[in-house]
Amino acid sequence: MSLSRDNLYMIIGAVVAVLLQFILAPHIAIGNALPNFVAVFVFLCAIVRCQTFGPVLPFVLGLLYDLACGGVVGAMAFSLTLFAYLTARVFSTMDNDTVFMPIATMAAGILLCELSYGIILLICGYDAGFGGVLLHIILPCFLYNAILAAVLFPLAARLFVNDEPTNPNVTRLR
Repeated sequence: MSLSRDNLYMIIGAVVAVLLQFILAPHIAIGNALPNFVAVFVFLCAIVRCQTFGPVLPFVLGLLYDLACGGVVGAMAFSLTLFAYLTARVFSTMDNDTVFMPIATMAAGILLCELSYGIILLICGYDAGFGGVLLHIILPCFLYNAILAAVLFPLAARLFVNDEPTNPNVTRLR
């Protein structure tokens, strides 16, 4: 593996996402909605690098999130790995590079990731009802993360693209 410019940006982005998650996220929570910078970064990479996206990045960042946040170890790693990889595969099969489709696909992936993470926590003994968790934690966090992803998507599309275009006659965004 060569350390190209885009791989270097992804490594720096992963470090920044982890640092933002543990330093900034607790201070910018809105009610029960805590932003998940790690998930936003992983889904941005899944969409922007959908042809070359693999399971290692979401698993490692999800495991770091689990270990640092004190939840069930492996819950976020499983959710991020599964749904970010599925999001990348779904987006790579779609032949639509408008600005709306990557954001909608990321939002759907983030929602499924948040739902599965909440369900895993409930199964493992989190003392709350599903309806309360859904309305007061999962949906607000999903909205927060989806808005963050939509705002950061143009930057990620600029920084995390591959060096070699697959087809030089096709634009990446319309």
